[in-house]
Amino acid sequence: MSRLIDPITNLLAQMLRLLFDVTGSYGVAIILLTLVIKLVLHPLTRTQLRSMKEMQYLAPQVQALREKYKGNPQQMNMEVMNLYRAHKVNPFGGCLPLLLQIPVLWGLFAVLRRQNIFNGAAFLGFPLDAVPTFGKITADPLLAIWPILVGVTTYFQQRMSVTDPQQAKMFIFMPVLVAWFAMAFPIGLSIYWITSTLAYIAEYYLVVGRLTPPAPAAPVGPDKPPIPVLPQRPKGARKR
Repeated sequence: MSRLIDPITNLLAQMLRLLFDVTGSYGVAIILLTLVIKLVLHPLTRTQLRSMKEMQYLAPQVQALREKYKGNPQQMNMEVMNLYRAHKVNPFGGCLPLLLQIPVLWGLFAVLRRQNIFNGAAFLGFPLDAVPTFGKITADPLLAIWPILVGVTTYFQQRMSVTDPQQAKMFIFMPVLVAWFAMAFPIGLSIYWITSTLAYIAEYYLVVGRLTPPAPAAPVGPDKPPIPVLPQRPKGARKR
């Protein structure tokens, strides 16, 4: 794994240094490098988000099929796969683009965690290699702004992309957990996270748009008629 990550890490470190030489600020260099990486990876992110959009489009129909065939899991799985096939949707279509991005993102993460990478440089008055632990926040409460911004941006990212109410409840702790992690990493890494998260939010609105949560399917019972499943897209018809 290191044979794959190390060349990427060294390249990103050189790019960071180049951007610093141009801007004179490591904080600005981190922001610009993050945006450059997001721009290069945007085609993969776009494929991932389009797959997510299709899955959300079909979510009410999938839920209806699960309710209708909840007593027959084998039939339910077959009907769900037929639905995906009819709409030419690959339920795993967003996995490959995500996997391809991991080495680059991990390489940047490794660069920003290097010892003395910032040589004591500061951004907006905050040392980039400072770690905002509880003790340091007690001495300088302004350091708390970085874990808070990390948690807030993560919250808005999840609120925007997670439309299933059950999933939203499961992930409600994630912003708090990420903010907690930010208290163990240098401020430079928090700047990367905040910039990357805001860029992702922009990409999401650009590709997917502002989605509303899919309407939950009504339960099926012996005294209730089966749930009508939305008509499948005819073969050869283009997706809107």
